[in-house]
Amino acid sequence: MHSRTILASLHGRWRRALNSHRSMIELTVYPPDELNRVAQDAGLSASDLTSLACSHRGPSVLMPKRLQELGLDPGFVKIARTATYRDMERVCAACRARRRCARDLAKGDVQAGMDGYCPNAPTMDVLVSLQG
Repeated sequence: MHSRTILASLHGRWRRALNSHRSMIELTVYPPDELNRVAQDAGLSASDLTSLACSHRGPSVLMPKRLQELGLDPGFVKIARTATYRDMERVCAACRARRRCARDLAKGDVQAGMDGYCPNAPTMDVLVSLQG
């Protein structure tokens, strides 16, 4: 691997970790009542909001890519089925198979996750069937 590629990769990881840490710090300054109010405005519980704040790139990158690979428009799903999309983001944020998911999606193998490890697979299957 080229040294610039390694450095760029390390820099990206460091930046994501720093942003995640900043998000968590921002949430800790809220009094509990205010945190609950902010979470409620977003349609989430305070614990869900906290888990999303320290999340990996799954909900923002991997999940939309999986939807797209399944023939669904992530933007449309987000608008047309907002509550479902938020729930899928929450589930994706808690998923421990994100590295496997990223590898499979990079290979173009969307079905591996659907048949094996993706906790959002049943919801995505329903969305695909509703589209057809």
